Amino acid sequence: MTVFLILCLFLTAPLAASAASISCQLSKDEIEVGLNPTKEKITVFGQIPEGLPVIVRVEGPMRPVLVSLSQNHSFVKCSEAEVLGLPGFYQVLTSQSVEKIPIQYWDTLGVNPDYRQLKEKAWTRMRQNLGESYEKYQQDYLSLALKIKDHEQMLALRQGVVQRQGQQFWVDIPLLAGMPLGEIKVTALTVMDNKVIAAPTQVLQIRPASILSLGSKELSISAVLVISLFMLPILLLTVAQILEMVEQHKEEEKRTRLLRQLRHH
Repeated sequence: MTVFLILCLFLTAPLAASAASISCQLSKDEIEVGLNPTKEKITVFGQIPEGLPVIVRVEGPMRPVLVSLSQNHSFVKCSEAEVLGLPGFYQVLTSQSVEKIPIQYWDTLGVNPDYRQLKEKAWTRMRQNLGESYEKYQQDYLSLALKIKDHEQMLALRQGVVQRQGQQFWVDIPLLAGMPLGEIKVTALTVMDNKVIAAPTQVLQIRPASILSLGSKELSISAVLVISLFMLPILLLTVAQILEMVEQHKEEEKRTRLLRQLRHH
């Protein structure tokens, strides 16, 4: 029994040592953003043995995507669907070209250029009952949703942006206007001894710049400022109209008093 335990420890030791040899940290674990998140800077840094690829995967909260298909390229919508299970924000940052990484690890690392690993987790919810058309066009809905996200730059594979010096690595997370608020998961990965090894996932909380809310929608201080500036001319105009009405009322009272004095004379 003792020999068996020693043998198990011997076999599992290399894997434990490999996993312990990589680390990942964030310069901040919580930020507050207004209408322009690009002003903020979050750096991911850590250690991965020299010579190994560094992949930093940044995933935001799930967000549905509304897509529609048109028949024969017309402007009339053939059908609408919600694509669910896709992250609202998905950025993969690498230290080298993905072509240098064996293709069998692409899906696990999340570096597949066609986002196949995301398609496998997504599904569609139809807004109309189309029967067989659902199965026929399901992949088209998924591809269109990914295309929309890619156009908005919410999905991106950024190759060669992770900086390295010896075992140290660092890279800034690209914060974009319109990115979802909430919990952003950051994971550093590499390929070591023909295995994908990941450091413990770090969590970045992105919150609005104030606790003000409108219904269930949270507003930032910047948003309140914009609304205030928009409402200011309307408010000034309203005040001017009220002052004008007060002056008219005073003039009418003055005329009434004059008429009464003339009648008495």
